[in-house]
Amino acid sequence: MRVVLLRGAGRSFGTGIDRDMLATEGMPADFFESHERAYRGLELLDKLVIGVLHGHVLGAGLLAALACDLRICSTDAVLGLLATSYGLFPAMGTFRLPRLIGLGHARRLIFSAQTIGPDEALRLGLGLVDHLVPAERFDAGVEELVARYTAASPIAMAAAQRLTARAMDTPLDAVYAEALPLVAACLASPDIAAAGAAWQHRTSSRSPSHQP
Repeated sequence: MRVVLLRGAGRSFGTGIDRDMLATEGMPADFFESHERAYRGLELLDKLVIGVLHGHVLGAGLLAALACDLRICSTDAVLGLLATSYGLFPAMGTFRLPRLIGLGHARRLIFSAQTIGPDEALRLGLGLVDHLVPAERFDAGVEELVARYTAASPIAMAAAQRLTARAMDTPLDAVYAEALPLVAACLASPDIAAAGAAWQHRTSSRSPSHQP
């Protein structure tokens, strides 16, 4: 399975809108639409997208992280949606965040514009933060976690990604109909034969040897 890692290039994952620019020039006319196209593009990729969060994960930075399939977070991270503190609302974070952590938690974070640490983010339930890694070994920890996901069958992972994306807003019957050809494709793929052969090899190697 090919994996896309979304990561900040500097000391932070992303700090959001430039407040100086907002104060002096205002928001660019296409700011909302262009950012939402980027976030939606992440969601529609046929590859697993993992947000690698460190440092400040604020505003548009957190909005980008919410559009990822999974989030690996460093213990040095600070997360928050600050928009209501300066007269805006956090765009489609108002849609994505409740789907991850529930309406009550999402409203508290959005309405208060408070920042939280990774420990609290993890306590909010798997969703906002999926894996927490100590800052002092963050790169190594990220590599270990990514290896878990890259070991999966590409065709099976793509099917699972596609169907879980439907889970919150599509009727069961429609998802079931979509799942049937995906199951058939998995069964016809070489991945399943390779996995079966690997399993047989493992079980045979564990069996006690028999002497004639």
